[in-house]
Amino acid sequence: MSGADSDEPLRRAEEALQENNWARARTTFKEALKARESAQAYEGLSWAALAMDAGDEALWARQNAYRLYRQQNDRVSAARMAMWAGKDHEDFRGELAVARGWRQRAHRLLQDHPMVPEHGWLALFDCWASLSHDEDPDHVRRCTRTALTVSEACDDPDLGILALAMEGLALVSDGRIDDGMQRLDEAAAAVLGGELQQPIWELPVLCWLIFACERARDFGRAAEWCEMMRDAAQRLEHTASQGICRAHYATLLTCRGRWQEAESTLSEAAARFQASWPPQTAETTIRLGDLRRRQGYLDEAEALMLPYEWHPLAMLGLAEVAVDRGHLEDAAERVATVLRHIPISNRLGRAAALELQVRIDAANRDHARAARATDELKAIALATGTGPLQGAACFAAGVLSRAAGDMQHALVCLEDAVAAYERTGTPFEAARARLELAEVLAALERPKRARAETANARRTLELLGARGRLEQPSTSKPPPLTPRQAEILRLVGQGMSDAEIASALGISTHTVHRHVANILLRLNAPTRAAAATQAATAGLI
Repeated sequence: MSGADSDEPLRRAEEALQENNWARARTTFKEALKARESAQAYEGLSWAALAMDAGDEALWARQNAYRLYRQQNDRVSAARMAMWAGKDHEDFRGELAVARGWRQRAHRLLQDHPMVPEHGWLALFDCWASLSHDEDPDHVRRCTRTALTVSEACDDPDLGILALAMEGLALVSDGRIDDGMQRLDEAAAAVLGGELQQPIWELPVLCWLIFACERARDFGRAAEWCEMMRDAAQRLEHTASQGICRAHYATLLTCRGRWQEAESTLSEAAARFQASWPPQTAETTIRLGDLRRRQGYLDEAEALMLPYEWHPLAMLGLAEVAVDRGHLEDAAERVATVLRHIPISNRLGRAAALELQVRIDAANRDHARAARATDELKAIALATGTGPLQGAACFAAGVLSRAAGDMQHALVCLEDAVAAYERTGTPFEAARARLELAEVLAALERPKRARAETANARRTLELLGARGRLEQPSTSKPPPLTPRQAEILRLVGQGMSDAEIASALGISTHTVHRHVANILLRLNAPTRAAAATQAATAGLI
């Protein structure tokens, strides 16, 4: 076959690739490689295979293209294949160390080379990895600024749109919601306006937009973008992105209290990932574990999450399970690990861990540390302005005030938390806040309303399907007592009668009797002696 004849399949394959006819391009690039091995044909095959979610083939083609480009001393093209080989190792195999090695190789190949688009794409890949793993928004913003500069200098619009969207997500993570969403909205407008040269980049832009909405807990807006991403993923026939969309949507369904639908959606997402990006199935399993935790099936939740306890979401889920079981030391260690690895600049990424830390520290009577976490959470909620985060901040403040014995302030905070959760349609959180509110009302000697709040919470949990929480007795640490209740119970533990306690404290016997009745209700104890024993064992007196 003559040289011209051997190049004909390559030309036809490149035309098919330009037309986004992935199947024809893939077949024709293979024909070209049979006629003559070339770096260009391997690279073209890698793009077609990537578009069709054929991960192993894409990686094999990139490595061969890299080899031939290096033989030709084409450092820029070799660097391009190196950075993409790293992304493939990460996406399709979950091999993060190998991915870092390929990116480092690309950096070395581009070192001291005049500016080319690959410099910007490599910066984008660096911050993409950072956003996925160590979640450092400052590093992401530095990298995206480099990518934007290269995009403008080299006239690469796709690079610029992606960098703008990623910078927006980093700003949202930092709590700068307005600035971040403006950039994400602009990137989405460019996508919808048809500015992308490669349509496949529509998917990560939409994904980052959804992720930003989730981080800010703007669930209504996230749901709208989930629908748009699902349509785009189906149109582009990208299996992995269909899984990503389903996983995001399942999270929204869980928060909205549509738990049966969330479970079926997670199953669909897992099937998509298994067919395309197997490493991503870990996240769907963790999210299913979190759903089981909400339902109250703690053993099943733990079994689902333990194999992935290195993942931040699993760490938090397992910490929640530990709190529900009263294992506060285990919970505290897991939360501390999560917060240690999430930089202060990733403010929204820290929010869920801060909520949990307040509950743990309040139960452990470390009021100073709980107050610091509450203040940080309040600042995050103020920056975002979304109802669920405002509810979380109010709930944390209520938990802290109750632990410190300031029941009046706890009452106000928890009422505000219930209102915020109800207003934004997050029923599980609302039920949990109502149960906490009921404890405060009992302490304030308002038993009728305390019983009403408890009944309301239980109805919500029943409607949600939290059967495990309704059927199993709580093993968590008993609620803290007010200073006066603790003082009276200590005297009860010494065997003193109500009259003797009244004389010792200078109060009426009737007041002592009322306090003892509230203590029994609060601790769910059958007798005075049982209450004293339970409180002493739990370290409440």
